[in-house]
Amino acid sequence: MNRDHIEKHVRNQISKFDIPLDIEEAQKSNILISGTNHTGKSRLACNITSILQNFNWRIIVFDNSGIWKEISDLPTFYRIREPRNYDSEQDWYYPFPTQSMIFDISLLIPDLQKSFVNDVLERIWNTQVRMPTKQTLIVLEEFQLYGRNLRSSISQNLARCMSAGRNWKIRVLAVTVDLALVDPSFIRLCQQCYHGRLGIEANSKRRFRDYYGIDWYRIATEGLDVGYFIYLLRDKLKVIHMPLFEPKRLPEPYQVKPRFYPIPKSKTLFQRIKEILK
Repeated sequence: MNRDHIEKHVRNQISKFDIPLDIEEAQKSNILISGTNHTGKSRLACNITSILQNFNWRIIVFDNSGIWKEISDLPTFYRIREPRNYDSEQDWYYPFPTQSMIFDISLLIPDLQKSFVNDVLERIWNTQVRMPTKQTLIVLEEFQLYGRNLRSSISQNLARCMSAGRNWKIRVLAVTVDLALVDPSFIRLCQQCYHGRLGIEANSKRRFRDYYGIDWYRIATEGLDVGYFIYLLRDKLKVIHMPLFEPKRLPEPYQVKPRFYPIPKSKTLFQRIKEILK
C-alpha cells in the first residue's frame, strides 16, 4: 500500500468522524490540550496520535498516569522503574525509542519524572540534529509538571524542542489540567489547541478569559460536557465534539533483548599447573 493511498484513507477517516486536526499545522507548531479531569483529554490525545501514526510519525509518549497502555493503539510501552533504570550515579538507562513508544513513568516520583523526560528529550534532539529522518511527536501528560517555568534548568530541552524543534522534525503535544499552571511562553508556541471544561480555580478562569474573551469563557465553564472541546486553529475558534477513541489494538510490552555472556572455556591441566606455580 503506497503512501498516497494511506494518506487518502486517513483523510477520509478524519472527515468521517469530523476530527478537526490540521496535520500541516502540526508540523509547524505544537498542540495543546487542556481541561479538568474526566473531560476526555487523554482519549483525544490518543486519537490524534493514532492519526499521525498513519502519516509515518514517530510518537513518543511520557505517561505519568499509567493509562496510555490501556487506551492507545501505539505499538509498544516500556515501564520505567527507579532501581532498574536509574543508578546511584544519577544516570538513566532505557531503550532509545527508534519507533513509536510509550514510556510509563507512573512509578517514579515527580522529580525523577522530570529528570527522565529531560534526559530522553536531550537524546532525541541530538539524534534528530544528526539525522532528522522521521517526523517526531513528543506527548507529555500532566504538562504542568514540565512546562511551568521556561527558565528552569529542567525545561531547557523541552523549550528548544517546542521552539526550534520544527527545524529538526520535532513537535510537542502537551496535555494539562490548567492553563494557569503553564508558562505563557509555551502556550504561545501552540497554534492548535483543544480546551475542555474549565475548573473552579480563579487563576484558571482569569487566564482563559484573558486569552479568549468573556463569551468563550462562559462556554468553557458552562457549556462543555465530556468529549466537547473548544478548538483553536491559529486565530479561529469553534466548539467540537470528539468521539470516544477506542483502540483496535493495545500496546505490547517492549521486549528487552537479553544479554548473552560467553561461557568461559575450561582450563587445561597445563594452565592449572602454571597458575599454581606462579
